Amino acid sequence: MNNRFSSFLLFLEALSTSFIVRIVLRFFKPAVRLRWMGQAVAMEYVLPVPSEEQLRLLRAIKISITRCSRYAPWNMECYTQALTARKMLRRRKLPLLLSVGFKKEEGQSLQGHAWTWCGQYIVTGYRTDLKEFTVNGCFL
Repeated sequence: MNNRFSSFLLFLEALSTSFIVRIVLRFFKPAVRLRWMGQAVAMEYVLPVPSEEQLRLLRAIKISITRCSRYAPWNMECYTQALTARKMLRRRKLPLLLSVGFKKEEGQSLQGHAWTWCGQYIVTGYRTDLKEFTVNGCFL
C-alpha cells in the first residue's frame, strides 16, 4: 500500500510540476525559460554514477513522468518532460544533466530533442536514434 501511495504522490508531483513548466514555457520570456534549464556546462561533462537507492528513485520519477505524459490534458513533449524531470530531481538533490540536441535528415526539417541523464541512466527523452542528434547544449 505504501509503495502505491508513494508512486501516486510522485505522479501528482509530476503532474503539478509539468503544469507549472507548461505555463512558464507558454507565457514567460525566453530569458526566464533559459534560466529554468540550469547552468550551462561543457558537452564532455561527466556525472557521478548514481547509487542503487538513487537508481530506484530515478526509475520511480521516470515512471511518474511517463504516466503524467499519458494522462495530462496538456502537451508533454520532450522539452516539458526534461524540465519536469530537472525540477523533480533537483528537489531531491540528485545529479542530472539536461541535454538539448538537433538533427536534420535529408529532405526533412530540423528536429530538436531534449533529454535528461543521471550517470548513464536516461530519465526522460530516450530514443533509439539519440546518437544521431548533435548536442547543442548541456545544463546542470
